[in-house]
Amino acid sequence: MPVVHHRKPSLGSYPIWVGSRLFLKPLLSLWPLNRSGMAGLFLIDRMFAVGPKPRRVVREQIELGDRPAELILPTGPSRRDPDTAILYLHGGAFVVGGVGTHRSIAARMSQKCEVPVFSLVYRQLPAAGVGTSVADALSAYRELITERGYRRVVVAGDSAGGFLAAKVIEGAVAQGLPAPVAFVGFSPLLDLDLGSHPDRCSRSDAYLPKAKMAELAPAFDRGPLQLAGVRRIGDLEPAIFPPTILITAENEMLEPDVIALVEELDEAGVEAVAHSYSWQVHAFPVFGSHHRETMEAIEASAAFAGRAIREAKDADERKSQWAG
Repeated sequence: MPVVHHRKPSLGSYPIWVGSRLFLKPLLSLWPLNRSGMAGLFLIDRMFAVGPKPRRVVREQIELGDRPAELILPTGPSRRDPDTAILYLHGGAFVVGGVGTHRSIAARMSQKCEVPVFSLVYRQLPAAGVGTSVADALSAYRELITERGYRRVVVAGDSAGGFLAAKVIEGAVAQGLPAPVAFVGFSPLLDLDLGSHPDRCSRSDAYLPKAKMAELAPAFDRGPLQLAGVRRIGDLEPAIFPPTILITAENEMLEPDVIALVEELDEAGVEAVAHSYSWQVHAFPVFGSHHRETMEAIEASAAFAGRAIREAKDADERKSQWAG
């Protein structure tokens, strides 16, 4: 089955869900989406950036695709593959978030997969629209492949970052670049126009307000670079997707798109699986590092990505043997 349901939540899940519903959702509903309101959200990443740092990794501030990025490497004995890396694209509705808010998830993916993780600071609102964010993500991917010598790259992201990761898959095909070896998405946004769909609501979502998504959507088309290709990831040809694992909270607003995409990929013969966790919040693997469901979701994602990496490496070795 391409969809795995996890319906026995840990006790810690309930206060997180209820707290998000009572406090975070009203706050997001009321937050102004004018230029000053969006610009002020950068302080959230600044606060996380000065918080506790993840252990058992080393970090380096670099440039990737002409954008700031953080390189995270696992410490200690490692079977690290020098030809493999993960490009991580943070979420935050293309408005908020960055290296600081997503350092924990990037570090855990680096530890579990034993590969370097490149966490990108792409341009976002209010300074730039989604087309520019996509261009930054694709430039970073191109540099990893063409200049830094990585033969195998996993694209991963949460929420808005999941949309960017999928657009990297589309862009790699369009530009003749080697395809990513896996796609990992934590509550990925798969449709830019989700907020305007009359058959979708956010009543069961712990904190995402649909009305705010609809209000924000017109800003997605802001320049300086216009979005090329699809606005809905499900409109892509299934055959271009690599092995795909998507994590979602049960009944969150984005879950139907996640399940529909995975089922479509599975039907087309692409290895794909979705894990749906009850009583969780949108993009929960990014939060609560000691939360049981967070750890399970990261373990499942890392194991899936690890298998895809090994299969891609074996395929590369077979090609080398045939060529020899």
